[in-house]
Amino acid sequence: MKDTKKLVCKMYEITKALKQLHEHRNFTPDGILVGSLGEVLAEYHYGLKPLPPATPLHDCKKGKKLIQIKTTQRESIQIGDNCDYLLALKLNEDGTVEEWYNGPGQRVWDRVKDKKRPKNGLYSVRLNVLRKMMENVPVKQRLKREKP
Repeated sequence: MKDTKKLVCKMYEITKALKQLHEHRNFTPDGILVGSLGEVLAEYHYGLKPLPPATPLHDCKKGKKLIQIKTTQRESIQIGDNCDYLLALKLNEDGTVEEWYNGPGQRVWDRVKDKKRPKNGLYSVRLNVLRKMMENVPVKQRLKREKP
């Protein structure tokens, strides 16, 4: 895991250097790259087992629990459907991740499901809203972080 953390730090150094060279463009690593990094970091920290890449909706499992991992660098995540279990993380430039939501996906889905579906099909949920929602998730319903 140390090597992954070092590489994430180097990635951010490279994107900052590119931004200095080309001020009119953003070079933030996002999308699939951020999602994949979040998944491997969650696998490590929470002891999760990855599901095959083509598995719909869920990314990992732990025992019988199916888990969707959403990782962002911004202030919100996007969800398109209800999942069994949701782990929302924010990727930091130092290669660490912050946990913003850890609990049943139904709680988050209930918050958006009755709203008009956006054109892209994905509902945006702000991290501060997720953090507030997690306050009501009992500790026994959260994934236990196994490694720092």
